[in-house]
Amino acid sequence: MTVGVVLLGGTDLARYFEELPEIAERAASLAINQVAERDGMTLIRRDMREQIDFPPRYLEDGRLRVKRKASPSNLQAVISGRDRPTSLARFAAGQNPENTRGRGVRLTVKRGKRVLLSKGFLVKLKGGNTGLAVRLKKGEKLANSQGAQRLADNLYLLYGPSVDQVFRGVADDRTDDLGRMVTNQFLRQFARLSRG
Repeated sequence: MTVGVVLLGGTDLARYFEELPEIAERAASLAINQVAERDGMTLIRRDMREQIDFPPRYLEDGRLRVKRKASPSNLQAVISGRDRPTSLARFAAGQNPENTRGRGVRLTVKRGKRVLLSKGFLVKLKGGNTGLAVRLKKGEKLANSQGAQRLADNLYLLYGPSVDQVFRGVADDRTDDLGRMVTNQFLRQFARLSRG
């Protein structure tokens, strides 16, 4: 999913664009980019981590990023979240394939809520990654298994929410806050640019 960050303020800000359009457009693009890349992104990432227990720095490695910056001719920045599901192994901190066989895997997907997946175990995957797998008995079906990947007969890798899914939820909740941040930045940038 892609979410656009645009300048809000309606008629209150219209006079800036009418009286000094070049300065207003430059100030608006700077304000939008400032919020999209820094203040707003920090707020969104914090909200996402409050909902889902993503590992440290997981949201900072290109999984949530500004895809397109605003410019004076296009006053919109685009923030994009990775849409591939997140391996549940990322939520099994401190565990490895050796210490989970036959014991299950303890997961913390939702912040503060630890659960035991008794049939789960961690496996080494190609490329040095670790996955969380579950082996089912014959005739048994997976429940709550969106994005599960079949490895072999009755053996599946399990996945949790994608960065995009979580991003969509928090971005919708923060629209007004982001709009206020952009408006405040716009006023600051406009004052700075119109002085010089």
